[in-house]
Amino acid sequence: MTFKLIQAILVILLLCNITYAMGQESAASLSLSPQFCITADVEQSCEIELVLSWETPYPQVVCIMSDHIALEKWCADSPNTHSLTVKVKTQHDIQFVMIDKQSHQTLAGVKLKVTPTSTPQVRRRYRNPWSLF
Repeated sequence: MTFKLIQAILVILLLCNITYAMGQESAASLSLSPQFCITADVEQSCEIELVLSWETPYPQVVCIMSDHIALEKWCADSPNTHSLTVKVKTQHDIQFVMIDKQSHQTLAGVKLKVTPTSTPQVRRRYRNPWSLF
């Protein structure tokens, strides 16, 4: 009977630790300002200055990676760094990912959306031009 009790306590402790660890991972956040870039045409490039800001549950050195070819992997020098400013020129969306520098574990991600403006709608004339009245 005591063996089953000890086994049940160990299972409960294991589940509590897994839940706590999952909560710690999701506590990191990465934000992007601005989140959208609006262009006048589909072929037009978006040239913009972005500010990436992040928070982590405990002090840690992070790296920022992106799927944009012109942007290289950037790593902070100290755990006290919490923002990065970059200038980009792109026609496509860019995905940014924050990873732990030591463990290479993904902590958070954010996406810059590039959106062309829609063409103005031409209003259709509802009244016939040959009206008799």
